Amino acid sequence: MRSLLAFAILALAACGPQAEPAYTPEYSFGFTQSCTAQSGSRELCTCIWGKIEANVPRADFDALERMPAAERSAHPLSRQIEGYAVECAANLPQPAVNPAVEPEAAP
Repeated sequence: MRSLLAFAILALAACGPQAEPAYTPEYSFGFTQSCTAQSGSRELCTCIWGKIEANVPRADFDALERMPAAERSAHPLSRQIEGYAVECAANLPQPAVNPAVEPEAAP
């Protein structure tokens, strides 16, 4: 009887909604490499990726990546990710300024 009940529970679980596929390490690596090449800050890009991974379903991210550039830049998810970038940049430690070194004047 118990084994029948256990089988029924497993069968119902298999018929229920399937979990979304998780991001693979290749996603993280690809995003971080591309972002770092553009921004120059691995720390910033790692922060942004963490927010994407925690808040953006992979299917939505995949769909955004398949869009033509013009469509992608106008998409609300792009603005959401830009918001992550602003938030991450605001929370990163700022480089210390050495008062003994004067900045060069612009020509």
